[in-house]
Amino acid sequence: MSTTTSPQRTNNGQYGLDLRSTLGQVGQKAPRRLGSWAAAILFVVLVVIGLLALFQAQGDRVEVLEVTKPVPAGQVIKAGDVHAIQVAGVPGAIKASDVDTVVGQRAASGLVEGQILTPEAVTGDPLPGDGERLVALQLPPGRVPGGLAAGDVVNVLAVPQEGAAASTNQLQEPQVLAEGARVQSVGSTAEGNKVVTVLVKDAVSDPVAAYSAAGQVTIVQAPLAAAEE
Repeated sequence: MSTTTSPQRTNNGQYGLDLRSTLGQVGQKAPRRLGSWAAAILFVVLVVIGLLALFQAQGDRVEVLEVTKPVPAGQVIKAGDVHAIQVAGVPGAIKASDVDTVVGQRAASGLVEGQILTPEAVTGDPLPGDGERLVALQLPPGRVPGGLAAGDVVNVLAVPQEGAAASTNQLQEPQVLAEGARVQSVGSTAEGNKVVTVLVKDAVSDPVAAYSAAGQVTIVQAPLAAAEE
C-alpha cells in the first residue's frame, strides 16, 4: 500500500507547495544563527583583549620596597622593616635591589605599613635636624583634622580654652604659633584624645608646648603650597 502526500492549498485556492512559508522559516533561522556567531566572536575578542592587557600589566610590574611595619620619623630603618613587592605604576619607587641603600637610613617622616618607599621618605640626617624640635600636642578629637597622618603639614594655632570666652579678634585672627609644621606621628590616649607629634622650628617649640599644656592649641591643615615645600 503506497502513501500519497497531499499538496497544500495555497491562498488563491490552488494546490501546491507553500514556498513563501518555507522561505520564511529559513529566513528566521538565518539571522538567529548569525547573531549567535557574532556574540561568540565578540566574546572571544573581549577575552583576548583582556588577556593582552593583563600580560602587559604584568610586564610593567617591577620589584620595589614596601614598608612592613610602622617606622616613626627619625627612626633607623632596619632590614625587617621593608620587603620586596611587585607593583606597577609607582613612579620613583625605590627598587628592591637597592635595599642596602635604605637599611641604616632614617625615616624622613613617619612610615606606615604598606607604604611604597620613595627617596623622599628616607634620609641620612638625624631628626630633628639643626634648628628643629619635636613637640607632642594632646588635643581633643574636635581639634584634629580627620584622617591626619604622619607626613601631613599643619599650622598650630593658639585658641581660647574650651568653654572660655573669646574676643572677636581672637576668633577671626587667631595667633599662629607654628606654620608649616610636619606631622611625625598620630596616636590616641585612653580618654579618646589625640596625641600629635609635630616637627617645628626651635624658636617656636617652647610656646607651642606651653600652649598645648594649657589646652589652648588647635591644628589645621596647611595650604597646599606649604605642604609642597
